[in-house]
Amino acid sequence: MNKDMKIIRTYKQILKSSRKEIFTLLCPVREKEWLQGWDYDMIISDSGYAEKGCVFKTNNPYGNYHWVITKHDFKNYELQFVKTIMEKLIVIIDISLKKVSENNTQCYIKYTFIALNEKFIDVLYKESSKEEFNKHMKKWERSLNYYLKHNKMLVE
Repeated sequence: MNKDMKIIRTYKQILKSSRKEIFTLLCPVREKEWLQGWDYDMIISDSGYAEKGCVFKTNNPYGNYHWVITKHDFKNYELQFVKTIMEKLIVIIDISLKKVSENNTQCYIKYTFIALNEKFIDVLYKESSKEEFNKHMKKWERSLNYYLKHNKMLVE
């Protein structure tokens, strides 16, 4: 594999609530409550919400993604999602919540972008540029904090 076919991006968010409350919102169903433009189709989930083995799909300008929740550790407040566009791209998303204070949580986010063929490298670099990635992470942080404070979605 060519080194240029893999990009890793990381980000730290400060979220204004407990790890427990935040963790429950990191779910394809619950995300619709707080992230403008988020939509999904559930394929399989025993509980109807986020859980290990949950499979769902989303659509965005880069294509239809299929997602699998590969880790859902409520005890340690850790999640892992793997999303893919078949034969083009895999994205591994690791999320870990660390308590800063009673109502402040640091959210560590790591995205690993992997192009599955050389034809998709340009899209990989477009979607995962530092500028685009940071823009997405800031919107996510802003939207989630707004929801945590006002119990409604931030509309921008």
